[in-house]
Amino acid sequence: MPGRKRTMRVIASTPDTLTLEATPETLHDGEYGFWFDSDRGHALVGRILHHDPLGRTVRREVLRVSGGDLSTAHEGRWTGHVFARPEDIDPNAREIHIDSPAGPCPAWLFPSTGGEEETTWAIHVHGIRTNRLTALRSVPAVRKLGYVSLVPSFRGDGEAPPTKNGASTLGQTEWEDVDAAISYAVDHGAQSIVLFGWSLGGGIALQLTERSRQRDLITALVLIAPATDWRQVIRAGARRAHLPSVVGALGTFALSARPLSAVIGLPRPIDFDALDWTREPRLTIPTLVIHSDGDREVPASLSRAFVSANAGPSKLALLPPAAHAWEYNVAPREFEASIQEYLRRVR
Repeated sequence: MPGRKRTMRVIASTPDTLTLEATPETLHDGEYGFWFDSDRGHALVGRILHHDPLGRTVRREVLRVSGGDLSTAHEGRWTGHVFARPEDIDPNAREIHIDSPAGPCPAWLFPSTGGEEETTWAIHVHGIRTNRLTALRSVPAVRKLGYVSLVPSFRGDGEAPPTKNGASTLGQTEWEDVDAAISYAVDHGAQSIVLFGWSLGGGIALQLTERSRQRDLITALVLIAPATDWRQVIRAGARRAHLPSVVGALGTFALSARPLSAVIGLPRPIDFDALDWTREPRLTIPTLVIHSDGDREVPASLSRAFVSANAGPSKLALLPPAAHAWEYNVAPREFEASIQEYLRRVR
């Protein structure tokens, strides 16, 4: 179900600094986005300048502000969005609409930077309870390879057509919208497809290798903190909330049972076996998995199990400790280098 946007108070700001309450998020190493003024303004926040444990505050460097006046902000949202808009990456990026089974889905299209790979398209699929901005972080790596990039939305994410109660089907229906994006790419000159999947988007990318009408053109996957076994993701969520283990089991039972899943708003029960890629080999396409042992939402143990089960075509790149899907935020150079080295080798 959709999550509530959490905000935090701005304690102080200058043109070059931002002081906030000290939390595990605001004390995290790396660069992050801070949305303010009802998400009209965005600040790119960098290194920690001062941490006051007694006052429970942290002051961080402000690297860039766009779309608003940070000095007037009283509260805002801390996110992994280091790019506020596609133009932060390429001024020639443009928005298009993809006709999917759910209806028109907006997408961002980044033209090729030239070279031999301009017929290769990278499609960047975001995760659950977020939107296309999340997936922008994987675009710079492939621009250096000359790929065209497409960053689509999908049903229920707040930009594409809505779902009942805003419920996610954990990829069981969303994959159809991304498949429409693949078809758009092929219709506009793509001869090979590299799928990037963030969290839930990783599970969607995996489904597309089996279900896409154009699956023969998918030549590689790059999965960032992917949800490869939703049973274990839900159980990890119960543990993180300090709930008894039985709660996670009951959650998966409810989602997989027809009467209960219908109450939530799902069009059909969740088939957890179909969404589990960690128990037996299913993958035939070269796949790079980027993850971190700092992830508490989708444990890196799932990626280890995934790579073990699909040992031939998959490789795991463990980056420095980062919260869920913040690997780029913590180590952008390692993130991009891992992708570029892998894709140059397998394609």
